[in-house]
Amino acid sequence: MINLIDTKVGYVTLIVIHLFLGVMLKLSPGIVALAYPLMFLLFMTDVLYNLDRGSRAGFYALHMIGYEMVYRMAGATYSWEMGKYASIILLLFGLFVGGRKYIPWVFVFLLVLLLPAIFLVEHPDPERLNNMIMFNITGPLSLVVAGLYFYKRGVPQDVYFHQMKWAFLPAFTIIAALSVVASLATVEFTSVQSSSGASGGFGPNQVSTVLGWFIMLALLYKINGEKITPFSWLDWVMLFYLVLRALLTFSRGGVMGSTLALLGSITVLYFAYPGFRRQLFKSMPYVTLSLAFFVGVFLFANHLTNNFLLYRYQGLSTTEALTGVRTGNSNILTGRDEIMKADFRAFLEHPGFGVGYGMAEKYRVRYYGSAAAAHTEFARLLSEHGILGLLFMLVGMLGLPLYFLLTEKHPLTRCFLVAFYLLSMFTMFHAAMRLALPGVLFGAAFMRFLPNKSEAPDNLKKTL
Repeated sequence: MINLIDTKVGYVTLIVIHLFLGVMLKLSPGIVALAYPLMFLLFMTDVLYNLDRGSRAGFYALHMIGYEMVYRMAGATYSWEMGKYASIILLLFGLFVGGRKYIPWVFVFLLVLLLPAIFLVEHPDPERLNNMIMFNITGPLSLVVAGLYFYKRGVPQDVYFHQMKWAFLPAFTIIAALSVVASLATVEFTSVQSSSGASGGFGPNQVSTVLGWFIMLALLYKINGEKITPFSWLDWVMLFYLVLRALLTFSRGGVMGSTLALLGSITVLYFAYPGFRRQLFKSMPYVTLSLAFFVGVFLFANHLTNNFLLYRYQGLSTTEALTGVRTGNSNILTGRDEIMKADFRAFLEHPGFGVGYGMAEKYRVRYYGSAAAAHTEFARLLSEHGILGLLFMLVGMLGLPLYFLLTEKHPLTRCFLVAFYLLSMFTMFHAAMRLALPGVLFGAAFMRFLPNKSEAPDNLKKTL
């Protein structure tokens, strides 16, 4: 099935199918919701039949994290955590049938660190107790399983760029869905608050996060001289709509996260590889045009919102924007810092093993004022896992990526490591692990580029 993307006709056919699913979000949401488990079954069948040849389970999982947002927008009645379950199962089956002999034991260690918190959960209702565990464990579990599958998995450079196009296909679905469900002709912008109307009636933060992922992926292709769609013009059309719709959600996390992650990867290439610097200077006219393109998209989006978009990114409140008077009460973290403080208080009171999955909620009621779910995964790891959560972050989220960055020399391996890792971290900061995206993306950061047979190991694609 993964070979459908090999030909231009096959790729265009897949694009049309994904566009159709996006349009059906308004006409028949049930079809859009049903497509997710059907895709999962097709992917599973292909992985099993081909024994995960070409690391297809990994690329299918990256496809599913993009489509996860769409099935939620469709109001699917099956499990809210279906995206994480599907990714975990796909990657595990890929591991088992693919015959991979290398086991990254560090991720087994991280898995062990997650287990004690299970035994600390208390609730008189068994169903509620199960939900508390599953809602909070599936995120870090997807990270661990993705790490087991992807860590040091070598993929030839041409195969990587070819197969990763599967991850971008859901971008067509979500753009089509937003166009029909939240047409710009019907959306009104009257404040600087995140706009659920512009995000299809769903959480702007999560929609912005997924759109940011697609933007970053497309731009990674561009800076490495690759097309992510069958046509160069379509690349730019998709970037225009992805950036526009991400900006119009008024949720800054996805846009800023993808921008900073991309800048991080470019910075690594710039300082580590003289060839990249030389090519960058030669391409300055194209870089300038590209920057002008994105500035133009922002200005267009700001015009559509009557300047409220600019006020949002300036950190102004709606009152400040309307009156022009600064009150000094604006907070760019929009309350996340207070939730983090409550989690930190829970950690100080229970530093050993934490309070257990979902049990930090009562501390947020006490110190924050409401039973808010964690918005920052790092604070949740501290409060619900204690010192084990701190160790999880130090070893898995800090030490391991740094070690991989220093030991892997291929420029593209480093480029994609930094981009995927940073986007995963930024997402965990502003949206915790509500989506499957940050966990799977964290693991995918550790794939290794192998040189094509006809190229030297240190070859770096032309920029832009």
